[in-house]
Amino acid sequence: MRSWRYLPLVALAASWFAPRFAAAVDSPAVAPAAPAAPSVDSLVISADGSTLTGASGGGGGSLTWLHDYSDGVLGMGGEYQTLANAHWAFGSLSGSVSAGSPSDKWTFSGEAHLGNGDIGAYDGLRRFDYRVEGLAVAGTFAERLTLQLGAHQYDIDTTHGALPKAGLGVLWTKHLQTTVSYARSVTGNLGTELETLQIDHYGVVNWLLGGATGHVAPSIVNIYTGLTGPTPQLREGYAGISKSFARSDWSILADYLKVGAEKRITLTVVCTLHVGTSAT
Repeated sequence: MRSWRYLPLVALAASWFAPRFAAAVDSPAVAPAAPAAPSVDSLVISADGSTLTGASGGGGGSLTWLHDYSDGVLGMGGEYQTLANAHWAFGSLSGSVSAGSPSDKWTFSGEAHLGNGDIGAYDGLRRFDYRVEGLAVAGTFAERLTLQLGAHQYDIDTTHGALPKAGLGVLWTKHLQTTVSYARSVTGNLGTELETLQIDHYGVVNWLLGGATGHVAPSIVNIYTGLTGPTPQLREGYAGISKSFARSDWSILADYLKVGAEKRITLTVVCTLHVGTSAT
């Protein structure tokens, strides 16, 4: 299934360009859609809008360039987001490389996001830095079982620390996969522990259902920044669909996120335009 080749980079692009907990645990933000033809260069364009308890909500957008080479994908892009009285922007660099046979394969991926923003304070706007790096390795065996290990380092405003994650995916049939993952911070003041479950279905129209529970530092799910104290409880549910049309793939994701007393609903639309194809 060729869509798996794009999944690491599309997941990075879509999840980082949708302000939700997937940024923390590196889950696919939309069901992957298989391109109609082998693509060398693609543009990933996203737009999102959010509501937030007791605030005006927000929105944002992104643009990412993806280049597919023989055994991997390279991506570069930028994103802007705003929520309540905060706004931030950052640039991104991501890549993956794979080795092995179609049935037994190893994939190594990495990403870096660097930027800054401002949040309203009593004495005016206060600037904060936004920096996140991640590395992951995934092994696929007999085309059905996928094991993933990875970690992210977060330095966002006053929140700092490392968040390792382990995941297990089982492709039950060529159309149905389930994935479970567990992430727990080990340094800094993240105080984060998350358990996730996701179901993906692949067909003419791809869809996914997922959810998460645990405790999370609010800034790493882009709720708000600058707050300290015990990490609040997280509850999340999301659903998405995607479909290919000629030389484009379209995905829509609806997400409900509750962190402590804050509730946010986000709708994200992602369009992947395949602007070049290989000669073969």
